[in-house]
Amino acid sequence: MPDLIAIAERLAERPPMAALDGGRCLRVRDRESSCAACAEACPVGAIVVRAAAVEGAAFYGSVDAVRDAGPRIDDEACVRCGACVVACPTNALLALPPLDDGGLIAQVDAAGTAARERAAAETAAAGASNSVGEEAATPIEPPTAGFACERLAQALRLDGSRVVVLPCLAWVDVALLVHLACNGAERIAVPLDACPSCELTDAAELVRAAVDGSRRICAVAGIDATFETADGASLRDLEAAPEADATGELSRRGLFAQVGASLLDTARAETARQLQSLADAPVGDDAPIKPDTRRWQLLDDLHAAGLAGDDAVVPRVLAPRMSIDVERCSGCAQCALFCPTEALRRIGRAPGGRTLLEFDPARCRDCGVCEATCRYGALTCEETLTAAELFALDPQEILIPKRRVLPERQSNA
Repeated sequence: MPDLIAIAERLAERPPMAALDGGRCLRVRDRESSCAACAEACPVGAIVVRAAAVEGAAFYGSVDAVRDAGPRIDDEACVRCGACVVACPTNALLALPPLDDGGLIAQVDAAGTAARERAAAETAAAGASNSVGEEAATPIEPPTAGFACERLAQALRLDGSRVVVLPCLAWVDVALLVHLACNGAERIAVPLDACPSCELTDAAELVRAAVDGSRRICAVAGIDATFETADGASLRDLEAAPEADATGELSRRGLFAQVGASLLDTARAETARQLQSLADAPVGDDAPIKPDTRRWQLLDDLHAAGLAGDDAVVPRVLAPRMSIDVERCSGCAQCALFCPTEALRRIGRAPGGRTLLEFDPARCRDCGVCEATCRYGALTCEETLTAAELFALDPQEILIPKRRVLPERQSNA
């Protein structure tokens, strides 16, 4: 039996950041794929994406797929900025605690609730002052919350109850921003002023794109939220009161301590599990990490908020409309075979030998695999999907021709 406790203690010194879902990784699924989004997003060059086995390759501990191909993260070089996790087009990189999707969503919940309660208390206090004949109080600021990187959190004295502190703002994506807006915050600070002087400055572009996408989504959904990316009034509103504790920023030492404790607990549990297994005792499986947790939370938030109408076109960051030109389609259904999220899948045969596909926009990550796979350019994805189609209970059915050789293919034979 391996010494799991010793392994956990070693990993606690440089804990892994993410696990790889090989079934979703484009380079694992398709050796011809050129996807390197995770490596391109990494601001410190800690990721190597391999297309095949390399003799004498260095060991990378965080992500080490069983298959030959795929990304490898150098734990020694990794700064835990989260850029690779957010940049992955298929959500194949699954963050591990304490920065896993569930943990981040819980922090956002708490920040939104605190912002709402603080605004309500200030409104009540202002109302009480006005009722006794005092001058009108200063206008109450809308419920304000936000995100801050460790560096900024160390420089400013922020209210820890309303600020989600992260190793880097690259962890912030559309789902977290919209969730904060739907959970009570009408004013959301995502300060990027400190980014130009940071070694991780390249990650700021990911955050700007997420903020822009969130603005578009909230506009379509009618969600009253303002997103601010510059330091200023929004951060001053998030300063801790003189008598209160400032935010307990998530320092790297603290992060490693949290993860290390989690690894030790896991190792002890696994040791007990193996002993029980040897004794033929029943053992319950731990729940695996679930992909798309943030995605489903985003859709739940928007469904609860309601959109501008069933005919409203949703931003492509949510999902595109996928369509197939049957005149150009060869009927091979390779697009469905290679779809990493099963948003497009083959469900059977139709009369005449034709193939029936199914497209579920809610599962689509707009990774572009289906378009790239089609050799005839018969498949397109466009920003024309409506809210009704996105939230439809039944996926869209698409009928494609029986497998055939198209004339242009014959001419090349």
